[in-house]
Amino acid sequence: MNSIALDIAPAHAVDQAVDQAVEAGYALFPATACQIRFWHEQKASPKATALNIALRLQLSGPLDAASIEHVLGELVARHEILRTGFLMTGAGLRQQVWSRAAFRLEVVDLTGLDDKAALAEAERVGGQQARTPFDLSSSSFFRAVWLPRSGTQGELQLTFHSLVMDGWSFAIVTRELVEGLAALHAGHDPDYPDVELHHGDYALWKQEFLGSGALDRARAHWRDELRGFTRFDVPGDRPRAQERRFQGAIRSILLPNALSERLIAAAKAQGVTLFSVAAAGLAMALRAAAGQSKAANVAIGTQMSLRDQQELEGVVGPLINTVILRLDILEGSTIASVIAQCGAKLSDAIEHLHVPFEEMMEMAGEVADVNRPPLCSVNFALQQSFVGVGDEVRRDGFAATTSPSFNAGALYDLNFFMVRRPDGWRISCEGDTDLYDIGTIDRHLEKWREMLETVEIVTAHPQARTPGKTAATFAGGVGPSGFLSQAQLEAKARNIVKFNEHAPGTPIIALNNTAVFYELARQIGDERPVIDIPMVPEGPPREFPPRAYEDIAADAVRLIRLARPTGPYILMGHCVLGALAIEAAHQLRRDGETVELVILNDSWCPGYRETMPWYDRLLRKLRVRAYDIPRDFRAARRRETSMVVFLKQFRTVRWFHLIELGHKLGLFKNDGPNNELAENLWYIGHLRMQQVRYRAAPYDGDVQIFRSGQALKGRLFAHDLGWHQVVTGKLVVTEIPGMHDQMFRANGAAIIGKQLRERLAAIEGKRAAARFGEENAAAAVTSRAEA
Repeated sequence: MNSIALDIAPAHAVDQAVDQAVEAGYALFPATACQIRFWHEQKASPKATALNIALRLQLSGPLDAASIEHVLGELVARHEILRTGFLMTGAGLRQQVWSRAAFRLEVVDLTGLDDKAALAEAERVGGQQARTPFDLSSSSFFRAVWLPRSGTQGELQLTFHSLVMDGWSFAIVTRELVEGLAALHAGHDPDYPDVELHHGDYALWKQEFLGSGALDRARAHWRDELRGFTRFDVPGDRPRAQERRFQGAIRSILLPNALSERLIAAAKAQGVTLFSVAAAGLAMALRAAAGQSKAANVAIGTQMSLRDQQELEGVVGPLINTVILRLDILEGSTIASVIAQCGAKLSDAIEHLHVPFEEMMEMAGEVADVNRPPLCSVNFALQQSFVGVGDEVRRDGFAATTSPSFNAGALYDLNFFMVRRPDGWRISCEGDTDLYDIGTIDRHLEKWREMLETVEIVTAHPQARTPGKTAATFAGGVGPSGFLSQAQLEAKARNIVKFNEHAPGTPIIALNNTAVFYELARQIGDERPVIDIPMVPEGPPREFPPRAYEDIAADAVRLIRLARPTGPYILMGHCVLGALAIEAAHQLRRDGETVELVILNDSWCPGYRETMPWYDRLLRKLRVRAYDIPRDFRAARRRETSMVVFLKQFRTVRWFHLIELGHKLGLFKNDGPNNELAENLWYIGHLRMQQVRYRAAPYDGDVQIFRSGQALKGRLFAHDLGWHQVVTGKLVVTEIPGMHDQMFRANGAAIIGKQLRERLAAIEGKRAAARFGEENAAAAVTSRAEA
């Protein structure tokens, strides 16, 4: 076995290149809050390596060390953070970005070893790299070792300091490494995306953002959340040492596939993420381990990405923040109730994410202590694959697959994490071995697994949630904070339709499911704009993961503000989108905007049906089905809608695939229009599923309800569609002729238009009178002052 250092130039030439890099100059940028904390922690314990990030890639393809070194050198040149050092100045810590920096790849040749010996040597080298500290005077906090097994296989070990790297950034580096290797082998330039922002640019923006007052509400939230904070510790096998050594060991358990699937199903059923289910189970297990049999406050730290803007998605560098989840677990609490509480806490944390953890430490009254983790002794993280499907990136004949990272040291007393691997979800714990025996760490893992096995697939308990809060969820196709990315919003914004665009009145902004408002805009007249906001995704019907209804409304608010940046606002929604309009109104008013009127068109209040006694729910469902089935059948016979759409509502038809059989037999050749696609019923059904978990907060503004005349009536069908339990302001209900999907035709639109003209004129009259009164009062004050 040979261990060599591969240099493009001789060693003295590398040293000379480093000197030239220094002579070439550098730029200074402010350090972010987390970088300042990491720097001070490293300075206090220079030999500690717990802040190292030791990562492994299994590479395949036509590989050689010179090519890998060349591409990594290109990445150092592309991303400033990979050639950044740190300098303490009179103004504080600064990022020192060198204009040029030499890069050297170390090579440890494993080609002459058998599999067992090669694995052992890779483990030895990787452990050594992970546990070698970076000097704070370094001009770079990145190093790499290539361990080839053959001309087409090998392991690349990449070690970074937390000062310069996070998981998202590692994914960028991995993708660009594979792209660069494939391009170099093919003899052309790599197809890298433009680097529009570097970490230094982000740090400058962050410095200005933190001092702008934009986080006043978020800071108020965390001050309230951390009031009376007490640290949560899990007793160790030994007293805490006087000097912390950061010695750690990682232990893991692979969850059976059946348990993993049940946890995911339970999360969906309760309207939360898998994170909330796993964190709640962990909190319950640790509460018992801490010997707290009665009421307990369990405080767990977790890390979240700050890349909630599209422009930040390509930035390499540490864009993360640590937040605190404080869970009040009472005696007799069920796992379902703790899951719901965890989901609500997570939603709050996401909403107020940008307050730095370092400020939270001050709010909690934390006194700096180098011999224990800051603020939270226990941490939890859940990680899907950042890199790609199956933790693998491929380009032409090259591939990179991630492997479990090396242990660099224990940052926390107990650091629990749950990672998605190709063979299933793996739960792990890195424990500080100066505090805990290996057997104790194993028992904590086992208790966590046992608690997860008690999770049942149940619906959320409304009483277990914080009032007015719903757990945040993450869905495929949304941004890293659970919302649509800027690019997706802009794509939707291109489909916004404006009627009477230049009219002077406050516009009516409709959250639509189909373009049903043309006739209504004509009836309202040319004195008021009508803006049609598209909420339904383009394309054919497809499946969507669950999302919190508040998050969907937040995306609607962002679209509303793209169409009209400031208020006042008049919001309208049809069917399930009516409740979305109410939630959007809440969010706009919390931001200080005026919402003059919310218009609900055949929109049932969320929770009206769900909170009925079970026998009333069953009776109501039977009455609705008895009415809907003959109506829909007659519409299909008249070819006003599709017979296929009508038949799909029956489970037996779906179970036995009778639609496919009918198509084969030619029964649907002259079928009516497929309104399932035309009216976007597939997406409306998805929104209904998300709305089931939503409960609107009390609303004291003006609300207008338009109710289709053919809607059922009686004790189980409130005339105001159940909104009396939410709306405390002026609520007016107007009946419109026709069925639910026909209320915007000419007859209905005429009644709606007349009603809105009259009601909005009254609202504007009151506003003008109030303004006139204020002007008169101001004039009177001026007259008295002059007298």
